[in-house]
Amino acid sequence: MRNSKLSRIKKWIVLSAAICYAGALPAQYTPHPAMATEFGFVSPVSFPVLLSANYGELRGNHFHSGIDVKTQGVINKPIRAIADGTVVRIAVSPSGFGKALYINHPNGTTSVYGHLERFSDSIERYIHEIQYVRKSFAVDVTPPAGKFVFKQGEQIALSGNRGSSGGPHLHLEVRETDSQRPLNLLARGMLQVRDTIPPKPVVLYYIGVDTVQGVPVHTVRWKLSVRRDARGNYTLLDTAALRVARNGYFAVEAEEKKNGTDNPMGVYAFDVTYDGKPAFSMVVDRIGFDVGRYCYAAALYPQSRATRNGVYRLYKLPNNRLPVYRKTVRNGLLTLDDDGRHEVGIELTDDCGNASRLAFRVVRGLSAPQVVPDGIPVDWTKDFRHQQGGLSLSVPRGALYESILLDLSEKPKQRYAYSPLYAIHTPDVPLQGAVTVSIDASELPAELRSKALLATVGRDGGHSAAGGAWKEGRVTTETRSFGTYYIAVDTVAPRITPQFKSGDDFASRKTLSFKISDDFSGIGSYSATIDGKWALFEYDPKTATLTHYFDDGRWSRETTHVLVLTVADGKGNKTVFKGNYRR
Repeated sequence: MRNSKLSRIKKWIVLSAAICYAGALPAQYTPHPAMATEFGFVSPVSFPVLLSANYGELRGNHFHSGIDVKTQGVINKPIRAIADGTVVRIAVSPSGFGKALYINHPNGTTSVYGHLERFSDSIERYIHEIQYVRKSFAVDVTPPAGKFVFKQGEQIALSGNRGSSGGPHLHLEVRETDSQRPLNLLARGMLQVRDTIPPKPVVLYYIGVDTVQGVPVHTVRWKLSVRRDARGNYTLLDTAALRVARNGYFAVEAEEKKNGTDNPMGVYAFDVTYDGKPAFSMVVDRIGFDVGRYCYAAALYPQSRATRNGVYRLYKLPNNRLPVYRKTVRNGLLTLDDDGRHEVGIELTDDCGNASRLAFRVVRGLSAPQVVPDGIPVDWTKDFRHQQGGLSLSVPRGALYESILLDLSEKPKQRYAYSPLYAIHTPDVPLQGAVTVSIDASELPAELRSKALLATVGRDGGHSAAGGAWKEGRVTTETRSFGTYYIAVDTVAPRITPQFKSGDDFASRKTLSFKISDDFSGIGSYSATIDGKWALFEYDPKTATLTHYFDDGRWSRETTHVLVLTVADGKGNKTVFKGNYRR
């Protein structure tokens, strides 16, 4: 490794022929005293660890905060505590981690286990009672100190596919207990996985930076494929010096994989040199949840959204609070003041110490863009308010990653809309904070006001709810997306489809279930009773399913039970199912 930072990282790396055991720590990080020595964690599963995601993978609006361990394509695999510890939090939700356990360890860390199917029997009974007391499927509980204590390797749960999960797996995190910042557990040697594959640069982007009306304008000037040379290094297909603008920076689409899996992963470190001098460096670790959304600024958006791999912006935008940047000169901006050739080097390192290098030459000489953008200057450091026709827009300071030239336009009312359509900039520009969109609704009939909300039109012509409500002659919402907005109404109640026939005998069954759906504003709430008493139904939005697990301790057997289910959408439209079953 050629630059000093990666040399320091390399000193921490311990590699066997096929095992990643990286102990790299970012230079500015001071570990907890008990964390400075070997961690001694064990695998959470009894079979070989294969990953479907690693720490730091770009996930659109956040960095992945842990590793995803494959569970051989099924649920109900035993999950073990990676170290001695005490359960400090138990969370159940239809989204996010679904069912999750949080265990504090004596070395100053907390391990998190997400997307579980079932907790250990004692925890399952405990949380079940709390759900009935609170009359809620979703709960977030801090148990009494010392109530649930586990030894290293002891079974704590069964793996699942709960919450926002795309398939059976275990989400595992290790956090600093005091700060709750998730740690890059592979780079720190907390767990071993097989990895001998260096990250691979696939596509190189060059983004020129110009200034229009005092606002920086970023334009992708070229996109080039990368090839590997005979020595194992990477270069561009065209080895001639590339023409670039006076000011600009680079972005790299990078393919990172582990042995035994084809899943795309995140790259751990990037280092850029201009003429051999450090210009930009980032190390993906210790990213707090309060800054995770700045992932949008670290990625080249929307290019990163369009590929399985991440496209990393090798430049720090002005409003980017991520703690991952180390040595940056002018935030990574390359400025050429002469007509000579200049050397660019980009080194990529994964969380197991495998590294690759892309090298090429550039020369100033790229002409200015022929199309000069126009719009309303919006300074990201200041609050911005604007009224145009029936539209009112408020952008608070810090909502943007940098200043922009805001593009606004109005389109005629369509048959599905209760207002004109307002195109607010472009969804290709992500937002860090929420902006307020308000549209005049003075002509909306009184009987529809309680059902009004804002909606957006997607690129594919599809429509989606953006929330909001009518108040004082306007429909207003807060949103973190630019796009085309209009007033819509939702007067259609949700649909309830029982997955059984009323009167069925459930003597030999363990569950009964419903499919529920809504055509626009989405499921807002649901509640069920059996024989007049509140009944626990577990909601899985992925499959639009409500499931009741029979509880013979609460309802007697050998009788017919009356079941009532009420489902409401986001605008208060309700559907009620009444039926009975025998058990």
